[in-house]
Amino acid sequence: MNPDNGRINHFVYGEFKPQPCRLLPTEVGRFYDNFVPVSVDVMPVITTGTEKKILLGLRRDPKIWWTIGRGMVPGESPAETAIRALREEFGIDTDSNRFKFICINSSVFDRRRQPPEENGRHCLTVVFSLEVRPDEIDNFSLKNEKYQKLRWVPISKINYLDFNSTIMATVAYL
Repeated sequence: MNPDNGRINHFVYGEFKPQPCRLLPTEVGRFYDNFVPVSVDVMPVITTGTEKKILLGLRRDPKIWWTIGRGMVPGESPAETAIRALREEFGIDTDSNRFKFICINSSVFDRRRQPPEENGRHCLTVVFSLEVRPDEIDNFSLKNEKYQKLRWVPISKINYLDFNSTIMATVAYL
């Protein structure tokens, strides 16, 4: 079974070998000025009775509620990035067949952390959902400093609470 539900193809031609390196903040800023990076987010979902809830994290910088995710690294498929995001955020290993492709978001921000901050940032984000079983809920706890706190939010309340349009548009596909 294709973990991306047949909507995202990933091909590796030849013997690709990623060449990881750390960039200085100014180099990252120059990259953002010229290219659109890709991230992969996972939206954990629990169903209690007839109500669905999604897990969101309050980021430290910028202070916004967001889905859990990571930037893709060269050679990774979107599903592999999603698996890595769950492992790094929560210490959870899961099978890629559990992911359901939701959408791809194109988000443009007027600010960024890297200089020059006022140039902003544009990114594409592939979003998957993950249906969380009742015995797994307690595994979703903070393991790093990226988020201040986590919150299971009823989908029915997303449009009435203070969430950005990206989150509101994404849950419409659940």
